[in-house]
Amino acid sequence: MNKNRQFIVNSNVLFRKWLNGTREIVQDTIFHSRLHKVNQNIRSKRIYLEQDIHSNYFSFYKKKDSFRENPVSYVRNDSSTNVLKKLKKGKYSPDIFLDLHGLNQYQARKKLGQLISICQKEKIFCAHIMHGYGKNILKKQIPFWLSQHPDIIAFHQAPKMFGNDAAIIVIIEIHS
Repeated sequence: MNKNRQFIVNSNVLFRKWLNGTREIVQDTIFHSRLHKVNQNIRSKRIYLEQDIHSNYFSFYKKKDSFRENPVSYVRNDSSTNVLKKLKKGKYSPDIFLDLHGLNQYQARKKLGQLISICQKEKIFCAHIMHGYGKNILKKQIPFWLSQHPDIIAFHQAPKMFGNDAAIIVIIEIHS
């Protein structure tokens, strides 16, 4: 025990001798402005607002009875009927997938708005929306909501390999 204590004392003396003549370091930390973080917050708020604008097209109140038949299909104008025919035949393969399983109507509307916003930014024209079966609430609402949006060109029930009547494939207009 005495040997260890003597070693510690000797090492402390040697350390103090070695540091003799040194001075304390001056704090030179540079504080940067938060300008970069503020720009990120503004950018993220703008993206959120764009996505929210897309979801505002979807309404609960103006309910149409045009989607009672099965399979679900829609085309915005008569000049785009060839797009709908190709969609029915399965000529388009979706580039992006949206799964709405387990979401309520409000959350599903927000996600649809986000999907349309992302598709337009990334220039993706074909999207796949999986709504599932469940209580058929989303299955009935999604075609109605999509038909209200001005950027939706056409949609149709997905082919068997993409989920059949539990999914919809959508063609979205891309703004350049």
